[in-house]
Amino acid sequence: MKDENRYYIRSLSPVHIGCDEVYDPTGFVIDENAGTMTSFNPLDYFRSLGLQDKARYADICRQGTIESIIELYKFMRGKQFHGHKVGMCNGLLAQYRKTLGISTRDRKKIQQELNNFSIARTSFHPATQQPFIPGSAIKGALRTAYLNHLAKDKRVQYDRRDRKAGDVLEKGLLDYQKLENDPFRLLKVSDFHPLGPIKTQVVFAVNVKKKPSQFPARGPYQILEIIEPGSMFSGTIRVLAPLNRAVIAAPLTEKALFESALEFYRKEKSREDEEFEEAGLPVQALKDKDDAVCLRLGRHSGAESVTIAGHRNIKIMKGDRPDYSDKATTFWLAADTPAEDRKTLHPFGWASLGRLTEEIHSLYGKMSSALEQQSTAESAIILSTDAPQPEKNKEIREPITEIWDAGYVSFNAGGGGVLTAVAKDGKKKADIRIGNDRTIVTDEIIARIRKKGNITARVTVEKHGNGFKIAAVEI
Repeated sequence: MKDENRYYIRSLSPVHIGCDEVYDPTGFVIDENAGTMTSFNPLDYFRSLGLQDKARYADICRQGTIESIIELYKFMRGKQFHGHKVGMCNGLLAQYRKTLGISTRDRKKIQQELNNFSIARTSFHPATQQPFIPGSAIKGALRTAYLNHLAKDKRVQYDRRDRKAGDVLEKGLLDYQKLENDPFRLLKVSDFHPLGPIKTQVVFAVNVKKKPSQFPARGPYQILEIIEPGSMFSGTIRVLAPLNRAVIAAPLTEKALFESALEFYRKEKSREDEEFEEAGLPVQALKDKDDAVCLRLGRHSGAESVTIAGHRNIKIMKGDRPDYSDKATTFWLAADTPAEDRKTLHPFGWASLGRLTEEIHSLYGKMSSALEQQSTAESAIILSTDAPQPEKNKEIREPITEIWDAGYVSFNAGGGGVLTAVAKDGKKKADIRIGNDRTIVTDEIIARIRKKGNITARVTVEKHGNGFKIAAVEI
């Protein structure tokens, strides 16, 4: 398993990477004694029922009303079925029991509680139901750190009131104008898949003021599935050299990329620790190997950790009018209960990135054998210790780039966010999972696609074997 491009990511605190999917009430049962939720295919569950239960289950589902969801919860209560198990915090079990106690005649109360009981899933592989870390999330974290490194010494002129101020700033720091000239186009990050058993848990995300006061923070709690601390994932990261310096004016280097991440996130952790102490919250030491790089991944990573120092313009809600500042005034923290129990709060998103050594792979690879057998062919290649390794002296070829001047572009928010493009002649198709990565497409373009269903755009694609991957979208 000698591969200099292979890395591990270890979660050091709860991590949630959104995929715009929730656990369907018709597709899970809760074991109140074990404190777990089991998710499954509703059709498989239906087939397992006896004739009487089938009729009752079908009748409840057929109603399609808000009240019928409470009836469904009551029908499923105490039942067992095989599937994907997820841990549940104690506060959520209490809320589940409270929801079951609502009268089916109190429609308003049911609506309120069900809105509060929506459980957002973290990114997962549909074949195995196992969580994974999208390469786009890792690439975005590395990009943020690198931009912060450049911003210390480089000045960029732009209008902060402009809706595209962020794009102008990034292009100025990275010295490019078109997306195909973005140096991060040559940073290739695979999805990171489980290395050993992975546990997830459903927790509350609560909004807590950094400076305690008699008034609570305004943000209502959320319910999220998180990857538990200590979970290990593996994947590859490569920084390619540009074939032509005229295309990439300021190319990346692996050394500069990782050093900037080490510097930025170490500083961010120190800042957060100071703010935790001032707020009377427990500070947690996040330790890993000395040569590991700290990262911040996923939702609720903190506004400061996803923006550029010296250029922050964080929206602060004050009454009905927003204000803007270079500092956030609240934390979003993982909690066991929706109430603000300050002793049980944990920060979101901290992880470490390091080289995957033979020792680490051997230790965790043995535990992942069961997962490898269940994975799809693509996942099996990524996780298997028996997968053929590339020849040492084999040349790594730069992908062939094409530009489709009038491609048809669509976007599916599920599965981590998948962008799809079809060439004008309809004979070629390209796609890519983008997550929160906006090096390929801007939020403005995503919003336009969502509004219209699909748009015509100039699409830069890279040919990989017989398929294509989207590299940039412009309108």
